[in-house]
Amino acid sequence: MKEQTIGKEKSPYITDVENITFGGKQGVVLAPGGELFCDEINYDVWAGDRLVVSIYFKGRQDIDSICCFWADGGARVQWLLGDVTNGLDADRAPVAVIAPYIKDDPNFHMMRMFTGFDAVQVMASDDIRTVAAFGDSITHMSFYTNALQRRLYDGFFGRVSFINCGIGGNRLVDDATFVPEAGKRLIFFGEAGVKRFERDVFELDEVDTVMVLIGINDIMHPVQLEGKNSSTPAADIIEGYRKIADCAHENGAEVFFGTITPCGNEDYPKAWLPKFEKVRNEVNDWIRKGESIDGFFDFDREVADPAKTGFMQGPCHIGDGLHPNSRGGKKMADCVDIKTVIGS
Repeated sequence: MKEQTIGKEKSPYITDVENITFGGKQGVVLAPGGELFCDEINYDVWAGDRLVVSIYFKGRQDIDSICCFWADGGARVQWLLGDVTNGLDADRAPVAVIAPYIKDDPNFHMMRMFTGFDAVQVMASDDIRTVAAFGDSITHMSFYTNALQRRLYDGFFGRVSFINCGIGGNRLVDDATFVPEAGKRLIFFGEAGVKRFERDVFELDEVDTVMVLIGINDIMHPVQLEGKNSSTPAADIIEGYRKIADCAHENGAEVFFGTITPCGNEDYPKAWLPKFEKVRNEVNDWIRKGESIDGFFDFDREVADPAKTGFMQGPCHIGDGLHPNSRGGKKMADCVDIKTVIGS
């Protein structure tokens, strides 16, 4: 990366542009798997400000690690041609040009992909409550989390911060899924949730509340992608839940779970859904009992099709039966008692 800047969006302009430096230097070489923190910047940020991080790659890069989210209404991504870290506008490049390997995905037009940094840290007063959403693609795609974030910010403007700790394809119990056809684990699915939970949620932030929605990939991937005869046992998933709930409490945070939403799809082999449903229902029954956790929100009840067991309501998913869309995400977010979540 040659240059990086931070600024504020004052549509249609970017103002208050400041250089991001590393040891006083703006250019940086990041080794594979490496991690760097930039120099601290004396920069005033107020509730409601929209920050803009601009990164210029001087030459063409092979990028193996990206973050991809889908929903409108939260963070935005633009790929531009040329160095625009000074805040000026430039010609936009379609994401399929930047990342041609996704052009055959039927939903690629919904993907917002970025790379180069994980987080922007802002010092805040001690009375600001921080809420973290932890999970898999349903969390990281941001349809549900953006809607929840809007409710939190509208209801408690300037009093709450919301962070998204979701990773698409992430499993709770096992590391990244091994796909026989590929001959390898899909490492971009991340480490098992029980391994990454404390690091990803608590390493950079003092988190007060954690919203957990994870487990569907433990149920689906062994059968769907690994060719096994059964899903991860419900008892194993529940034990994983207990571990992350205990970890949250040890870090001084409350933890709320969401019930796992349906995944039915008519294109799946008929034998799959009964296997998925058996485990999903056992896990959801445990969540609804409220053991070891501070509360739960019944996402399953909000989006499930009452006339078709194991399926999500048609208008509530992106077309695959698994991932909620804007409507489904809003229904999920609307069932969350935000006063309970932030302890108000």
